[in-house]
Amino acid sequence: MSTQGSIRKDDSGAWFFVVDIAGADGRRKQLKRRGFETKRAAQAALTALQADKQRGVLVVPRRGTLGKFLLEDWLPARRVTLRSSTAASYEQLIRNYIVPTIGSVRLQAVDGSMLNRLYGELLTSGRTTVRRDAGAGLSPKTVRNLHGVMSRAFRDGVRWGHLQRNPCDAADPPRGASPEMKVWSGVELRAFARSVAEHRWAGIWALIATTGMRRGEVLGLRWSDVDLDAGTVAIRSTRIRFGTTITTSTPKTARGNRTIAIGPVTVNALRGWKRQQNADRLLAGASWADCSGLVVTNVDGSPPNPEAFSNLFVDLAVRAGLPVIRLHDLRHSYATAALASGVPVKVVSQRVGHADVGVTLKVYAHVLPGDDEDAALRADSLLAP
Repeated sequence: MSTQGSIRKDDSGAWFFVVDIAGADGRRKQLKRRGFETKRAAQAALTALQADKQRGVLVVPRRGTLGKFLLEDWLPARRVTLRSSTAASYEQLIRNYIVPTIGSVRLQAVDGSMLNRLYGELLTSGRTTVRRDAGAGLSPKTVRNLHGVMSRAFRDGVRWGHLQRNPCDAADPPRGASPEMKVWSGVELRAFARSVAEHRWAGIWALIATTGMRRGEVLGLRWSDVDLDAGTVAIRSTRIRFGTTITTSTPKTARGNRTIAIGPVTVNALRGWKRQQNADRLLAGASWADCSGLVVTNVDGSPPNPEAFSNLFVDLAVRAGLPVIRLHDLRHSYATAALASGVPVKVVSQRVGHADVGVTLKVYAHVLPGDDEDAALRADSLLAP
């Protein structure tokens, strides 16, 4: 690439320079930069631009918008390296929270202060869907995820020569803590089980409460992955909702892909649900919607919307007169009860599909207050006469 430039004065008395840029493909582009008070200032800017060219970091301003760059340039290039569920989540974040707000801004005009204003707005009123257990704003974690997507995209933009710097480096994503974990006690878990004993999905609620499976893992479960005679469940796929898109994928980590045992009570509850599902199928006949052998289906065989599934759980908790917790907290309730009852941390970690035992210890350290006391007593006994 070569650059040539000239400095001129416009009718208002301000200085500007014009630079001709010839790319490797032979095409010629002309850049204009205006508004310099003196010829010296214009010359300094031109010299800096030519120096960027010599270092190979000259950025040619793009006329495209941020939204166009993300959806038409960056995301298509990244899809080949991303899991389908990850690509879907990126696209939903972009379409739901970036395009409607700053998507029309010119790519190179995005800066740290603009991103900080966006983060503030999203934290107070950014939610696009209604959840029974959430307010109008996005969680700090979701905003941090959005910041991460944009940072990655801008980093690629710099590498591709579309940007001179990553504006996310000058932005401050929220540090806020994750939602407070609320769990049911063993007594409350049993009360919930009794209250939903006649519900059509009683076996499903029992499965979550006794395994700590994630929502996506339960909704993606197929009967071919369930061995009721052996009392095992193999987790091989997930069904996840991103905005208005629902995708089926595989667990994110190797530890998420696992086989876990289920007890006789849960097995019997699932047998009952399987009989009910078979009756639903016979009644629906040719209109039965399920073609994949999903464990969790509506009356017509269609898979439930993940958000509606979570909302139903909240409704059932209210009807049972129990403290309202998120469906994800039913997973935490299982892990908490298991650890408190003496199940080894390693076993609980394997059952809930954590990446490693360290994650389990970090999340549930508060459940094991006696461990430190026991360690102190054992150490003290070494000094006893």
